Amino acid sequence: MPRYFFHISDSSSLDDAGTELPDIAAAQAEALQMSGQIIKQGSMGNLWKDIPWAMKVTDGPLPHGRTLFVLRFAAFQSEPPS
Repeated sequence: MPRYFFHISDSSSLDDAGTELPDIAAAQAEALQMSGQIIKQGSMGNLWKDIPWAMKVTDGPLPHGRTLFVLRFAAFQSEPPS
């Protein structure tokens, strides 16, 4: 089975071990699930303060792994009307 590596964009969480998954569709589903957990836990700070972050999925540990796809997240909240 292929091994996929899930890295957080601020380099605080580099995946050196990877996860074996059957195919890229399974890796995409895993990346969405992991990202949802990170957002729910607030691990990357306050997303509503327009602080973007990303999850990069590669086929090997950084810096040698080839990027397969990237999920980018950011939120913007406008000021409430006065």
